[in-house]
Amino acid sequence: MHEAKLCLSLLRIAEESARQGHARRILALRLEVGSLCGVVPEALAAAFPVCARGTLAEDAALELRRVPGRELVLRDLEVI
Repeated sequence: MHEAKLCLSLLRIAEESARQGHARRILALRLEVGSLCGVVPEALAAAFPVCARGTLAEDAALELRRVPGRELVLRDLEVI
């Protein structure tokens, strides 16, 4: 399932960004999923809790918004 690999990459980017801002935890990730990007949002959502274990995003909310287009965008992080 390529969504799990994609999820791991997104988490790596999110953690790097959070650490640069001296955050202790990621509370939420907000993604825009393009309808033509080849990602199944439900599969990404299912993989997220497993992939996030042991990271700053463990127990974080994953908010997915479907949009037109081909892009997958990490739109926002909520951190503490």
